[in-house]
Amino acid sequence: MRKKGLCLIWFFPVLIGLLSCAAPAAISVQVKKPAEIDMPGVRTLAVADFQGVERSGSQIATQLQSYLKEAGHFDLLEREQLRRILEEQNLGMAGVVSEETAVEVGRLLGVDVMIFGEVTSYRVEPDERGKEKVERQEGTGKYEWVEQKNIFTGKTQKVKREIMKTVLVDQHYRVRRGTVAINFRAVSVKTGELLAVHSDSKSYNSGKVVEGGSQTLKPEGEILSDLSRQICREFAWKISPHYSRETRYVETGKGKIAVGKKYAESGLWPEAIEIWRLAALETPGEASAFYNLGVAHEIRGDFDRAESYYKEAIAVKASKRYLDSVQRVRKAREEQRRLQQQIQGRNPEGVGSF
Repeated sequence: MRKKGLCLIWFFPVLIGLLSCAAPAAISVQVKKPAEIDMPGVRTLAVADFQGVERSGSQIATQLQSYLKEAGHFDLLEREQLRRILEEQNLGMAGVVSEETAVEVGRLLGVDVMIFGEVTSYRVEPDERGKEKVERQEGTGKYEWVEQKNIFTGKTQKVKREIMKTVLVDQHYRVRRGTVAINFRAVSVKTGELLAVHSDSKSYNSGKVVEGGSQTLKPEGEILSDLSRQICREFAWKISPHYSRETRYVETGKGKIAVGKKYAESGLWPEAIEIWRLAALETPGEASAFYNLGVAHEIRGDFDRAESYYKEAIAVKASKRYLDSVQRVRKAREEQRRLQQQIQGRNPEGVGSF
């Protein structure tokens, strides 16, 4: 029995070590994505105040402007400059721009496209209050002697413990819900054509929050602001090339494959590529070397070489991860083609491209 116990003590740490070594490393990468909606030839934008309750229209326009600026694809007329020009023309920020007036106002502002819209829902509902029966342990005032092992000495001793009973008690809770819905329209100043039309809504539900508990209800203003930001970011990304964070997985292995993984985790891709290339030459039956080379070249934007290495990995082992990688890199190649078209469409002469 003693020998068997010693074997188990040795076996489990080794097994855990092997499992942890076998796990692929998740590497976060920033990928440039094309806009979902093409607006060729558009360089400059102005975002007018949206129609909406209270100050929601102005807040939405400011948030959208911020995300468009972050994307960096268009030249944006600053909100303060927009306000000043409109005031000089005895026009207000809100209610001025529509499909009918966009061409006139847009030319006055010197932009290619005007963006405007309506906030159709911007509310947090009154809290739903309720109560429910929950089980609680309650002392009975009666005691009993029980045996209990001392965790420090390992000895068992008798201790006096109160007898508990399960009771049902009322627990009060609140539920808070909110909704924001926005319509967006991008209008060409040159033609009056609607280049982009989009509607979106987001909802929030706190779930049951126990009154007096550790969890607190999110403030109403924070709920509305968070929902608005989500909607504005998604629309900005629909009309602008943008960066998105994605995850790629690098497989581990023995020898050079493991060393290359260390370099990759530190962002030293040229060194990782060279080490994996040697590993692939020395051990052509090791699929991980080819797969990792595919990941490295995909991250560096060489999609043709990445697909070639992924296919070599599949020839050794038809792993689902390898097959999915071929699909992903083909999609990425098409997205980069569209991205270049959008950059050139914004700036046909290629000046100032990013």
